[in-house]
Amino acid sequence: MRFLSQKKQRSRQKMGKLDRKYVTVGILFLMPAVTIYLIFAVIPFFDSFFLSFHEWNGFSNRVFIGCRNYIDAFQDRNFQLAIRNSVYLGVVSSVISVTLGVLTAWFLLYVGRRWGTFFRTVLFSPSMIPAVVTALIFVFVYEPNIGILNNLFRIIGLENLEHAWLTDQKTALNCILFVSAWKQVGLTMVLCFAGLQSVDISLVESARLDGAGDFQIFKDILLPLILPFVQLSAIFALMSGLKIYDTVVALTGGGPAKRTTVMPLWIMQCSFSFNKFGYGAAMSMIFVLIVLAGMILVKKIVKGEGYEQ
Repeated sequence: MRFLSQKKQRSRQKMGKLDRKYVTVGILFLMPAVTIYLIFAVIPFFDSFFLSFHEWNGFSNRVFIGCRNYIDAFQDRNFQLAIRNSVYLGVVSSVISVTLGVLTAWFLLYVGRRWGTFFRTVLFSPSMIPAVVTALIFVFVYEPNIGILNNLFRIIGLENLEHAWLTDQKTALNCILFVSAWKQVGLTMVLCFAGLQSVDISLVESARLDGAGDFQIFKDILLPLILPFVQLSAIFALMSGLKIYDTVVALTGGGPAKRTTVMPLWIMQCSFSFNKFGYGAAMSMIFVLIVLAGMILVKKIVKGEGYEQ
């Protein structure tokens, strides 16, 4: 018995040394990534936080002014408009893209493997295209004279629907909304399709034996089981809509009459065009809080829980 206990103790000591060795090697491998993250993310964030309480034009010394930048930000009508536009684009585009993505993933379950792969590739391709390229494509779609959309209306005899889409204050923001939602549908579809494939097929077969239809199976069985994937998709779509910048710059530049100005665009203009870096940092901190609040709300609304097979 004493021999066995000594043998167990030696094996534990060996395992302890081995575990410490693996932990040390793991830390060494993580150090470059952690260092890069600290230099390019954590330190700039805290520097921006402290800068938000200062007035600085990028050349002279920083002057501490307390919460003045935050007060000015909440009184700035352009910033208020930018907040409304960003929240509108984030919320509505995420609702549209997640709804269409989930439905598309469900429809693709009934498509054969060969055609299913083809359609998944086609539908996911917008997510892989850079945002600026996507925006330039839609510039030709929305162009009033030679654009695809107006030419389509002419072909089908609906000339009265022709429009200067990107220069009209009533339609410009919704044009950006369509581009943002269109770009996000593919990612939601891929994530939810992966979730649907992981569902135990016996659950679906049992429901069919009980007389449940396809839509009832989707609503009562499949959708609740893929809610973690829906939640993740909603977070990605909301963050993409809130942080949209390059698409707006390429499509409208914030016009007409600043009607499509979004938070990232106004922050960039105040910081680098007007040299109000402290003011821009204050708006950035407010922007971070809005994004965090949006993520928390999504996690509260779409409660994703796994299940045991």
